[in-house]
Amino acid sequence: MVVMTSSTLRAAFVVFAFLVQALLVINFAARRWRPELERKYGWIIYALAIVAVLLGVVFALGRQPAWAIVAPLLYAVWAGFGYYVDTYRQIEWRNPPRWSVLVPYVLLFIASQFAFWIPLWYVGLGYWAAYALFYVVNTALNVSSHRRR
Repeated sequence: MVVMTSSTLRAAFVVFAFLVQALLVINFAARRWRPELERKYGWIIYALAIVAVLLGVVFALGRQPAWAIVAPLLYAVWAGFGYYVDTYRQIEWRNPPRWSVLVPYVLLFIASQFAFWIPLWYVGLGYWAAYALFYVVNTALNVSSHRRR
């Protein structure tokens, strides 16, 4: 049986938070400059829901603070919803806006990002600042990649 220390679990939280940010930056950059790559590999962002659920369970079993449990589970909910509307049902909801999908999608996305970012203030100010930079970059790339048709 593997026993994970609190510091190991905290490191897993930080690593996953930055993995998500790095992949979002890559995904949104691909959408902007190489859309064929985003179409081919964009599913990875949603597939991370599986890892997120496992992390949430491990954090809960490791008696980690609520923020460590909620953040990956919230990400998993967003990614599961995104997979459902984008991949499984292939609903066109971005342009023109389908508000019944757009509002929960965007709110879940932002909430999941902030659920990782806010706790990083307490984990380490450097992590918090670096995550903020990643978040600004991924947001700028995301917004600029949605061009009107």
